[in-house]
Amino acid sequence: MKEILIGIAIGDGFGAGIEFQDRDWIREKVDFTEFINARAQIQVPKEKKELFTKNYTAWDYTDDTEMTIGLMKSLISEEPFTESLLVRKWKEEYEKGIEEKGYGRNGHGSMSWYYSGEKTIEEIRNFQKHRNNPGNAPAMRSVPLGLIPEDLINEYASINAKATHPNINAVISSQCIARAAEYLIRKKGDQASIISYCKKKVLLNKEYELYLNEINALGDYDDLKDKDFEILCGSQPIKEPYFLPGIKGVPSDSKYTTGCVLYILKNSKSALDALQKSVRLGGDVDSIASITTGIMAGLYGLESIPKYMLDRVEGMKYLIEIGAEFEKKYKN
Repeated sequence: MKEILIGIAIGDGFGAGIEFQDRDWIREKVDFTEFINARAQIQVPKEKKELFTKNYTAWDYTDDTEMTIGLMKSLISEEPFTESLLVRKWKEEYEKGIEEKGYGRNGHGSMSWYYSGEKTIEEIRNFQKHRNNPGNAPAMRSVPLGLIPEDLINEYASINAKATHPNINAVISSQCIARAAEYLIRKKGDQASIISYCKKKVLLNKEYELYLNEINALGDYDDLKDKDFEILCGSQPIKEPYFLPGIKGVPSDSKYTTGCVLYILKNSKSALDALQKSVRLGGDVDSIASITTGIMAGLYGLESIPKYMLDRVEGMKYLIEIGAEFEKKYKN
């Protein structure tokens, strides 16, 4: 689990510097030999730029890693795994960041309303419940759920989603990511069959089943055409209400995040390869990269990751400690 969590933080930290940039810009500017901070270039109104740049430092990990750690601490605890336990552990981890840094981490989406006291957790759940495009938080934090006892995976993944996003597509997304981690890391399954495995283990609605079938039929990553990116990421450029409208890439959406993750896991050869393929999609790349880099690190190790990434990732000692605690309780 240590390698997985380090991979999650590296994918998240590197991706955060260039999230919400256009796919073509990323492919021209990013060669993965150095960290690039383009957050000031995110195309939002001037008054909203501060949301992405204030208190941001290169290689900070975001809510993706922070909430994954909170979920892990919930699993490690001796308390029943419930929605309320998760919310409490996420808030504790958020406040730990404030105590150490003097400010909260970037990201968090609708959860920022809860942390600030602007909305209750019930109001946030009601906001996400009936959205056609629920946020991707349940998927981004669900990788460790693939390493718990198999008979608990779908139940716990549903609890993870419903803690903030009681939305059917958010639940399915959480379950698919957890099952993908289980299949590749624990079962050492054939990457080519990962989407088929998720379809077998997760009860999909018609919309989700059609989407995964279309993704499974796509060709090699390097051969993707514009029409293929439309299948994988939705309308290109991204259209409202999906975020960020106007750029080519993955929107901040539970279903599209999960589909892109499964496609990249199917087509990657190492942790670095997964990170690169994730980032080159454009859009909300830190979430995609955190999941895929983490899972591929669990499968193949961290040997492919450049030294500068391992040296700069935030909180290496802390990540190792949390991973070791998790491993003690959930030995594979």
